[in-house]
Amino acid sequence: MLRTNRTLASSLALFLLAGAMAPVATNASSMSKKDHTNSSTVQGVSIAVQVYNRGTTAQDIKMGGQTYTVQPHQSITLKGAPGADVFADTAGNGYQKGERLFRFATSINGATIKIN
Repeated sequence: MLRTNRTLASSLALFLLAGAMAPVATNASSMSKKDHTNSSTVQGVSIAVQVYNRGTTAQDIKMGGQTYTVQPHQSITLKGAPGADVFADTAGNGYQKGERLFRFATSINGATIKIN
């Protein structure tokens, strides 16, 4: 049980650190007359992350006001823009309700994040 907690905490810490260190994509057309936009709001940029529930009970996660239920030993794929946060909506093994689980970053595109 302690090993599972340490593994989950280490995985989440790694993803959060990688997301914080990842360079943010910038608008490449510096000669254009239109205003530069914040890279986290650029249309068409989407990051896909698979969330897998290792536990024996369903877990709820929340992203952008929408709640998603991940059934035991099942996974779902979330898509979001860089900078979007995913929070726990139920308490799990190693995290509390309302705690940020991870933030979308280009470095985690296509990754599998295991909860509980």
